[in-house]
Amino acid sequence: MTVQKAARAGAWSAIDTIMRQGVSFVVLMVLARLLTPADFGVVALAAFFSSLSIVFVQGGLSQALLQHKETSREQESAVFWWNLGGSLLCAGLLMGIAPFVARFYGYPLLVPLMFMAAGQVVFAAFGAVQTSLLTRALRFDRLALAGTIASIASGAIGIVAALQGLGAWALALQLASLAAVNSALLWGLSGWRPVFHARFATMRGIFESGIYLSLSGALDVVYTQGFSAIIGKLYGAGDLGLYNRAYSTQALPGGVLGSVVARTSLPLFVARIGDDDALRRAMRMANSLAMILNVPAMIGLAILSDLVIVTLFGDQWVPAAPILAVLAIAGILLPLHLINLQLLLALAQSRLFFRNEVIKKLAAASFVVVGSFFGVMGLAWATVLFSGIGLWINSHAARSTLGYGPALQLWDLKGLIIPSAAMVALVLLLRPYIPFSPPVSLGVLAAAGALVYFGVGLALRSRSFLDATTFATSLWKREAPLEAPASDSGPPQNLL
Repeated sequence: MTVQKAARAGAWSAIDTIMRQGVSFVVLMVLARLLTPADFGVVALAAFFSSLSIVFVQGGLSQALLQHKETSREQESAVFWWNLGGSLLCAGLLMGIAPFVARFYGYPLLVPLMFMAAGQVVFAAFGAVQTSLLTRALRFDRLALAGTIASIASGAIGIVAALQGLGAWALALQLASLAAVNSALLWGLSGWRPVFHARFATMRGIFESGIYLSLSGALDVVYTQGFSAIIGKLYGAGDLGLYNRAYSTQALPGGVLGSVVARTSLPLFVARIGDDDALRRAMRMANSLAMILNVPAMIGLAILSDLVIVTLFGDQWVPAAPILAVLAIAGILLPLHLINLQLLLALAQSRLFFRNEVIKKLAAASFVVVGSFFGVMGLAWATVLFSGIGLWINSHAARSTLGYGPALQLWDLKGLIIPSAAMVALVLLLRPYIPFSPPVSLGVLAAAGALVYFGVGLALRSRSFLDATTFATSLWKREAPLEAPASDSGPPQNLL
């Protein structure tokens, strides 16, 4: 795959992710000023169960389709019908346990909200296979169109519902309509239709790898969104709403960057299987491109969290600022986690993927248990402490297959340290002298910090900045491989 083709795919993937998540985030900014933290908290509890169902039933098999360069219509159709049937069963289960969940948390509203979440699970199933096939074909332009329209339409529904005083229902309607509209558009844009005579025996190879991916995805949801279940029970929907807003804000920049790189890196990694040197260089380039933007974004969120929260959501959300500052620290390494996981998928090591997830979640559980004794902030710090351990586990394939473990990956990113330190120093020195409103102060400080960060990085000719420059200039060349130059020697790999 050439840089030109990969760049087009990456650009459309970026557009898709930015528009989809950007529009949704803007909608949530509006809803945050119309609703209360408790409204967000109670919906987050219902969303935990729907997300778990979607990932467990649909995520693994749909992801497994990406590991196969070619699949038959019958195989794809078998995955579709399996997803749909499993989603219907999960939807029925969610409706069945709704009264028990509502009594456990003490929120009767959870009963109808769980019914709405069940509908979201079924709606999402109709577009899961189309999403996988378009991703494998790098047709992110069609995914972008569907995602953007769905985000705008569902956002309008949610805002109108909030203005009508429907409270938490506005968020539930927004989530359910997002899944429904997106799937409907994918049916029209993909051109793919399932056949009715599909035999499940044809998906044996896909199922064998997909079941491990499903279990891995479910474990990830339990960890990342399981905080909702814990906080909702121990501290109430209000604190859960604050944590949820802080987490969503932190996840937006890292999630966008990580998603773009991960979605484009998987097919690139697959194409380089068998050439370890090329695979390692491609991985290093992906790390550089993601981290060069994610590091300043996360550091900026950490040191300007109060301005970010007030600007985006209003004064009632100020208690979420310290939570955001801590979660931003944990988010610094997020792109490295995602890229290392994409390598595992490219190597078709689904069992190892699942084993790593089990190990990670067992280790994470201990951090969560200890952190829960120290309130919401304790849970936030637990994610920071676990981030480094999680990277060491996720990078097992890179370490064992390519000799490119976490120590060498971080060493290749050492050029980001001085520009980041310069950015932090400037922002902290300037802030007392910027006596403007929160939005204006945030804009001035963010612009000044970005200018110093990129200026220092380019002036020092740091490797990550050179990699990014090489990638940008190579977009004008044809048939250039998407990989960084060979890495020079680094420190011993056992540093981390």
